[in-house]
Amino acid sequence: MTERIIVIGSGPGGYKSAALGAKRGFDVILVEKNTIGGVCTNTGCIPSKALLSVAELADSIKGAGRKGINAAQESIDFSRVMKNKKRAVKISRKGVEKELKESGVEIIRGEAKLNNNKEVEVNGETLEAEHIIIATGSEPVVLPFLKVDEKNILTNKGAIELESIPESMLIIGGGYIGVEMAFFYSSMGTSVTVVELLDSLLPVMDSSLGKEAESMLKRKGVKIITGAKVSSVEGKKPFKAVLEGSQKEELEFEKILCSVGRKPSPPDIDLDIISEKGSVITDDFMKTPVEGVYAVGDVTGKGMLAHTAYKQAKIVIDTIDKKSNRGFSNYLIPAGVFTHPEIASVGFSEEDAKKEYDDVRTASFPISALGRGYSTGERAGLAKLVCKGDEVIGMHLVCPGATDIIMEGTLAMEKGLTVSDVVDTIHPHPTYSEAIKEAADKLINS
Repeated sequence: MTERIIVIGSGPGGYKSAALGAKRGFDVILVEKNTIGGVCTNTGCIPSKALLSVAELADSIKGAGRKGINAAQESIDFSRVMKNKKRAVKISRKGVEKELKESGVEIIRGEAKLNNNKEVEVNGETLEAEHIIIATGSEPVVLPFLKVDEKNILTNKGAIELESIPESMLIIGGGYIGVEMAFFYSSMGTSVTVVELLDSLLPVMDSSLGKEAESMLKRKGVKIITGAKVSSVEGKKPFKAVLEGSQKEELEFEKILCSVGRKPSPPDIDLDIISEKGSVITDDFMKTPVEGVYAVGDVTGKGMLAHTAYKQAKIVIDTIDKKSNRGFSNYLIPAGVFTHPEIASVGFSEEDAKKEYDDVRTASFPISALGRGYSTGERAGLAKLVCKGDEVIGMHLVCPGATDIIMEGTLAMEKGLTVSDVVDTIHPHPTYSEAIKEAADKLINS
């Protein structure tokens, strides 16, 4: 008899697990209580990048005069901007639905409850399976004094659904969501202020990237306040926010976006598999402590990114299908911020590397010193390498296309390449990728 897999959740980890499992010959049921595609397709990756592409275009028009093109941005039709975003979401969702259908996955709409390691209850019906995969994703962390209504007090979900361009916006949190939304709304004409509790933006990345992000946003007129916190928000449109840092101040804003992080969102479970932080506990092969129950994606708390979930989906199906695999911790996870210029990172930051190793060396090369930089007029950006001896253990980029180019660093580190290997590899000219080679050259000649 064909073994059954029940997958709970249809985000990147869920739908990929379901589709791959069905292609391997398993009887797969996918349970989804909301919209197919999860956060990534509906309120995360896809819609935000659609909006950011419009922001980049708007900025290009504003700067066209410097290159001899006399173009004027008369106005922004925000309803059409949002219509374009909705179209991108619809196309992406249809792609997910098509993959599931063509793979032979049965979809059941409803909220799932795990009764035990063999039974899932949905809409009052009990479904049985040999294997259960939890892929219920994550949800925004909301500060306790904020009353989110997704109209004026926003999370990332509400920030991509506004009907008009706000005059002012406070963004609490300078991680990748905060930086991307600051980029978008400042391009639309909003007066944006970003408040970050730690000393730099993008605090989980190499400090050089946070500095580049701050410079980029300041050039767009965004006010950046680091080493400070928002202690309270009062009133109604405009909201009065109290900021506490080097000094205490009260500022007014039309909209407030809370982007201080995300937390795992597990389903209703009668099993002891939830950690103190709310994530589903898994090992390197996506197994929970309970036999036959697995988890993938944001709900595991391990690298809350869509491509992380894709890799975990492959690992969990390999595990169920009894095929060997390396285990999740043996893979590197690149990360990107889709501003202009783009920001991307993989491996160790300089700060973390120096905590771990003694023989850490770093080198950077500015994009402005490249032939491509001269020809395009790109003045901002860099490539930075972090090495343990001669081995490349970290790469950090700020340049157009950085989220694509970072794959050079990911592959180099996956294969254990050295600085010499990077230098010996021919990089096409004139390209932004040459900055990686130039940084490697500096390490060899230092």
